[in-house]
Amino acid sequence: MRVHPGQVLPMSSGAGIFLTIGPREDFSTPNRDLRLLIARDTIDEFPDSVVAHPEMYRLKPKENPEDTGVRLKELSAELAGSLRIAYPGSDGQLQTLTLNEILKRKEAFEMGYIPNDCPEIRRGAAPGTAEMSACRRRAPAGQRARMEQLRVWFKKRLHPST
Repeated sequence: MRVHPGQVLPMSSGAGIFLTIGPREDFSTPNRDLRLLIARDTIDEFPDSVVAHPEMYRLKPKENPEDTGVRLKELSAELAGSLRIAYPGSDGQLQTLTLNEILKRKEAFEMGYIPNDCPEIRRGAAPGTAEMSACRRRAPAGQRARMEQLRVWFKKRLHPST
């Protein structure tokens, strides 16, 4: 986008978003983003899974599954607050996010794969925040409308049949 400012990459139709090649595939990552959403759900659901099915997790006989679930949620929250990633924003400055911030942006990541949006939108920055202030690139309204129609795959964590 820096080399070709103002260029709008065309958007594939329907399930084709998962099969793109060329420049769009270089910068659009619907398959990866879907896997990240599934991984995010796994993190959220794991403690409840241990509580619901303790026999699957080799708990010690004296271990209470509910107590283990609480400890896992606490550990997850602690780690999510300490682990960080950084991405280059529209202005070239690194934006740092904790895993906790990323996990809270679930809905934004359901539409974060379009390369015609700025990196801040793609990483789920909220409107009006300092993080979003450098954003200057927005996908065309028609592409955003088509993405909303395709969002069901990401919301339900489904890979469509092609």
